[in-house]
Amino acid sequence: MMDLVTWFDIIVIALVLILGVKGIINGLIKEAFGLIGLIGGLVVASRFSDVAESFISKNIYKFENPSFLQFVAFIGLWLVFWLVCLLVGKFLSKIVSVSGLGFLDRFGGFVMGSGKIFLTFSAVVAVMSGTSLNKMIEPYFTNSKVYPLLLETGRWITNIDVKNIKNELDEMVVRPKDTNKSDAFISMDANASTNTDTNVTKGEEK
Repeated sequence: MMDLVTWFDIIVIALVLILGVKGIINGLIKEAFGLIGLIGGLVVASRFSDVAESFISKNIYKFENPSFLQFVAFIGLWLVFWLVCLLVGKFLSKIVSVSGLGFLDRFGGFVMGSGKIFLTFSAVVAVMSGTSLNKMIEPYFTNSKVYPLLLETGRWITNIDVKNIKNELDEMVVRPKDTNKSDAFISMDANASTNTDTNVTKGEEK
């Protein structure tokens, strides 16, 4: 059991370091744009796959199976967006390296590269801890130094209230606008009231 735990810790730490070194090689900008390409590509493909379907059918090939067309359009749009992000990241990385900020770019790449795999492991461990598999696997990690850290981090990630954060951001953006609108309405009401009083006064004078 100790051997399994030891090997688990070694494997996790080794993968974190390996991807951290990969991040040093790529740099922060390439790593960031690669991540943006993967996640943003999913968002773009899910929203605009119908446009890609129409384009493929009219200009490339007309598929008999609509489901297969949807699949090809989704994957194709995702890959195109990802590749564009990679090219942009590569271009910006060259500019940064020429500007003399290459060290910061590589250090940031190490942090992002190692952080991505660490957060991925954390999320997987947290999800597994909430399933029936937890009772089976938890005894193997009682003496692990890495597992508790992964579990704590993963639970923090999975407990983030995304809706609450979105509502708070919306309030920050909307409230000033509403305040401006309210001030505008108050100003309009004040002007209207002033005009009314003026008209009444003129009527009395007549």
